[in-house]
Amino acid sequence: MNPSAQIPRPAGSLLSHSRRFVKNTMRFYEEAFRECGDVFATRIPGLGNWVYVCSPELVKAVVEAPPDVLTGGDLGLGNLTSVMGEGAHSYLDGPAHRERRDVISPYLGAQAALRFVDDVRRTTEASVADWPLGRPFPLVKPVQKIALEALITGLIGAAGPEKTRQLAERWEDFSFKGLRSPTVSHPTFQVDFGPWSPWNRVRRRQREIVEVFSREIAARLAAVEKPEEDDLVLGMARARLADGSRLSADVIRAELFDLLFQGHELTGNSIAWTVGELVARPEVLGRLRAELDSVLGDEGVRGSQLGALPYLEAVVNEGLRFRPSNPFASVRRVHKPFSVGPYVLPEGTMVAVCFPALAKREDVFANPREFDPENFLGKEHSPYAWSPFGGGGHGCPGRGLAETVIKVAVATIVRKAELKLAQDEVRPVRSAYFYEPDKGLLVTLEKRL
Repeated sequence: MNPSAQIPRPAGSLLSHSRRFVKNTMRFYEEAFRECGDVFATRIPGLGNWVYVCSPELVKAVVEAPPDVLTGGDLGLGNLTSVMGEGAHSYLDGPAHRERRDVISPYLGAQAALRFVDDVRRTTEASVADWPLGRPFPLVKPVQKIALEALITGLIGAAGPEKTRQLAERWEDFSFKGLRSPTVSHPTFQVDFGPWSPWNRVRRRQREIVEVFSREIAARLAAVEKPEEDDLVLGMARARLADGSRLSADVIRAELFDLLFQGHELTGNSIAWTVGELVARPEVLGRLRAELDSVLGDEGVRGSQLGALPYLEAVVNEGLRFRPSNPFASVRRVHKPFSVGPYVLPEGTMVAVCFPALAKREDVFANPREFDPENFLGKEHSPYAWSPFGGGGHGCPGRGLAETVIKVAVATIVRKAELKLAQDEVRPVRSAYFYEPDKGLLVTLEKRL
């Protein structure tokens, strides 16, 4: 076995790596895969040394590694927990992590998500009705709002439309003006110099969001003894853990914050990317509309109909593959020396699945360089070759809910709006923690359908 120092790195200097990474992160990872092969290493200022795997075989080795060898909860993200609260399942490993996932997963799967299809459709229809007609506007923010309201509805089922909108507005303010502050990721900046200092503003928003969601959780817990009512908050409150304890209100809130953080922008960005690719390809858009018209008639999409829309499912999967909002998945920290191909990674190394490279493999996808739903239509892909939501024990528990939201939103938008791209080139740009279309994906609403 070879030491990790011998893992191939992309050609060029550290400075050139940084420039390529900043200019187009997804392209940088794809080029690194072509230059280096199935495993490569990078060092980007602010991110440190990372090792990436790009083959199904290596992905399987990473996601199936025991939690005492590769940890998924100990990723050095404590800076986020300092403002979102501690106790969420994604920061746990081993039996504690599995136990928590067993509590929350039933409320986030595809079957559970069917209960909220009507809410997502109505939210999307209302959003389209507010879009400006005849002039360019950025699509990302309104579809992120659709995703956020859908997630809140799925997490706190009894909130109601008005309360959901209020919670969404509070979370948006906290997410975009609080979590994105440089003070969150740089502890040396966490100094309070008074009301107008950056850290003071972050802490103020943190106190406000904690108060708002704590109040909502407390109101929901009043129904904990009513078996006819059920949602994620009540499910967590009712759960009895192996040691006989129950989850505290603070832990329940931390779980909600963690799920909103991970799902809000990623889900919204995926909707925007997919709609953008459809608008740029009239033949694909026409085929999708034909399927929707055939199955739905004049009605909006219903939960019972999603299984009868294979082309919609293929379009959504292709959007996730072709335009990822997250450049890596299944991130792990090496806790004990771990073999990746012919190399041994020492303790402390960060290893991740390089999804932009994995999604462009010609031995997995027939037409990987183009947006082509045929890559998924009637085809099953190994979870080690197709993993936009990560894999193994730390795979996203909200995958089913996210996929359902994307399907319903995309289907509703293409049936309610005739859009046209209003920018010549669309490329991914980093927006704090995730990647979205540059300029917010400018589109023009030519007419409502």
